[in-house]
Order: sequence, then structure tokens, then C-alpha cells
Amino acid sequence: MQAIEVTAETSGVIVEQLTEGQCAACAHPLAAHDAISVRFCTATTAGRHERGCVCPVGK
Repeated sequence: MQAIEVTAETSGVIVEQLTEGQCAACAHPLAAHDAISVRFCTATTAGRHERGCVCPVGK
């Protein structure tokens, strides 16, 4: 997978406050993401969108 540079302006999540294993798009644990959530959050970050979450943990 292509690496994506994430900044605070990219996702709305303050990157400096993320812990290892935390998603830059929604701040949920990466381990809690299913395949759809990984794709959605990757696209959210890459496209610099601010939108809701589809992660199972967020429902």
C-alpha cells in the first residue's frame, strides 16, 4: 500500500496526539478496522475529507 503523509489539516485529527496503532482519519484503533473501514479511512486521509466514520467500533 502506498504511504500517505498525514497532517492535522489532512484529517482533522491532531496527529501529535495519536498513539501508535491509532487511525489518522478517525482516531480509532487500527486493529478495530475491518476491510471496508481501512479503505474508507485511507481514502478519507488521502482525499483530505472530513466525514463520518464507518468503523465497527464507532457504531
